[in-house]
Amino acid sequence: MNNEEALKDRTIKLFGIPLFGIVIPNITGLIHNYHYSFLELLACYAYFVFLSFVIWQGNVLLMQYIREKLKWRYNKYYKFISVLFLSIIIYSGASSVLLLNIWKLFSKEIYTNFAPVLNSTLIIIISALFITSIYENIFLNQQRIYNLSTVEQLNIAKAQAELEALKNQIDPHFIFNSLNTLSYLITKDPPSARLFNDTLAKVYRYILTNKEKDLVLLKEEIEFISNYFYLIKIRFSDAVNMMIEITDLSAEDFLIPPISMQALVENAIKHNEFNDRIPLGINISVSSNYVIVKNQINPKSYAVPTSGIGLNNLDNRYKLITKRNIIIENNFKMFSVKLPILKF
Repeated sequence: MNNEEALKDRTIKLFGIPLFGIVIPNITGLIHNYHYSFLELLACYAYFVFLSFVIWQGNVLLMQYIREKLKWRYNKYYKFISVLFLSIIIYSGASSVLLLNIWKLFSKEIYTNFAPVLNSTLIIIISALFITSIYENIFLNQQRIYNLSTVEQLNIAKAQAELEALKNQIDPHFIFNSLNTLSYLITKDPPSARLFNDTLAKVYRYILTNKEKDLVLLKEEIEFISNYFYLIKIRFSDAVNMMIEITDLSAEDFLIPPISMQALVENAIKHNEFNDRIPLGINISVSSNYVIVKNQINPKSYAVPTSGIGLNNLDNRYKLITKRNIIIENNFKMFSVKLPILKF
């Protein structure tokens, strides 16, 4: 933010400069109006307004110059103020003495001492310091607003960058297993292979279409997870089951970040032991503005490498998009994740 943007002072100058140019000479006894004709008074006050302008505008330019030279920062504020006020005192005092002495050469005033000039100079210096303080308050307020706006913009940009990075990490790695399954079906069961291929295409079409979106209809997400689970079902057969307890009517009323449930289904399969005799059951339902994805816990007999990135990514996506966190519950029998959904 430059100083011109911080100090939008045309209105203040329009009223302030003439006001000081008229008031100060009268209150200090610098001018006695009855000594002059009307036109002479106009010329006198025009000169005082000019003097006021020189002092005012000079101090503004001086403040901008010092601010630029010192590369103004909050941690240098006291140094800045000290240099600024000292410079204003010197500039205002010197300019006032010079211009007022020029005024004395052409005026009809007869001064018995230096009191009028001295008083005028002191009042001009005090006024200049007072006006500078006002300018500083204006600048500081504008700087604060600018900083808050900048921080907010940076936070938005950071959030968008984080969200984009998180979305780019969501692409399912199950593609390799899917291709192996498809290769097997092509030789063993061509009709199923074609259905598998079509479903796989639907899954990736959904991912490509919606990965840039922040929210999609819950109904669309349910259709996606159904197709996704079909691919898993082909691979594991009766060893995995999924029940979706969400009606089409209720799914039309809510929005959800896309590809949200896929990571939870994937985690359930990755971390649990299951077979045809002891199948893995996954349940998806809606309750109190949450989609709940839960599964029985039957840990694998061997350690499964895990970084926790999947759930962390999911939680970060929700914080960035909905300003809400996911809720994870684990009672060692059932693992449950509540995904916040938004009313459409």
